[in-house]
Amino acid sequence: MTTLFASSIDLAGQKHTFMGDILSLTKARLSMLVIFTSALGLFLAPGEISLSAALITILSTSGLVAGACIINCVMEKDIDAKMERTKNRPLPSGRVTSKTAMTLGLSLITLCLLTLYVVANPLTALLGFIATLTYLFLYTPMKQKTAMALFAGAIPGAIPPLMGWTTVTGSIGALGVALFAILFVWQLPHFLSISIYHAEDYKNAGLKTFPTDIGIGLVVHKIVLYTLLLMIVSFAPYYLGAANINYLSSMFVVGAVFLALAIRAYQFDFHSKELLKWSRQYFYATLVYLPCVFVAMLWFR
Repeated sequence: MTTLFASSIDLAGQKHTFMGDILSLTKARLSMLVIFTSALGLFLAPGEISLSAALITILSTSGLVAGACIINCVMEKDIDAKMERTKNRPLPSGRVTSKTAMTLGLSLITLCLLTLYVVANPLTALLGFIATLTYLFLYTPMKQKTAMALFAGAIPGAIPPLMGWTTVTGSIGALGVALFAILFVWQLPHFLSISIYHAEDYKNAGLKTFPTDIGIGLVVHKIVLYTLLLMIVSFAPYYLGAANINYLSSMFVVGAVFLALAIRAYQFDFHSKELLKWSRQYFYATLVYLPCVFVAMLWFR
């Protein structure tokens, strides 16, 4: 009988615990991003909110994402089993049953939506509901049909900072939309770089991605274009009066460096190991870029 403290060892010799497997289903690193972005929306929004309400809202938003991720893992169990990097996840490996995961995921989603409705407001809960539906019933099935799923997936990924904003204001303002836009555009080159590096793995699993649909060369063009667009969108807080000239200057410098890294891809053969190495470097750079934008936004508000 499996208990919270029971463990197993896979063929690679890695030890697993039930609680560790459950945590992996929630995609905790994604939850950390949600905590960061939803907190940003809370802090930038005009108005006041109690510390307890802010913390509950952030935790509920993260819990909502965690619940959606768990159900996503159930829906993609067979796909994960076909990919090298995911075949040893808890569900395809059989360490956690689909029933257990589904029960936990639905419970988290229900609890967190109700909490957001009561503690935050109905609009914030509605945004969370829309994000959940979009992630599970638009993005997840689209991945097997079209590479355009990239844009569908960017919608729920960009909603958390807007939820933080609406928690305080009770409405969707211009800066709230700007936060959504920054995170939406950021996800495009971020995930395109991943799709280059894992192109074969995705193809073997039957997932549609732009590298296999239009070729890596055109994907590189898209990354450069979206990087430039991200740089421009990141200027929005200044022009909306939410940040000062120091923010604009810092974003110009950071954006220029990021754009230079994107353009650097053109010096490599599009089917070389060097380009794969670049795609990983670019991916990690996106993880640095986003905090730079948000920290600058807070510092130079």
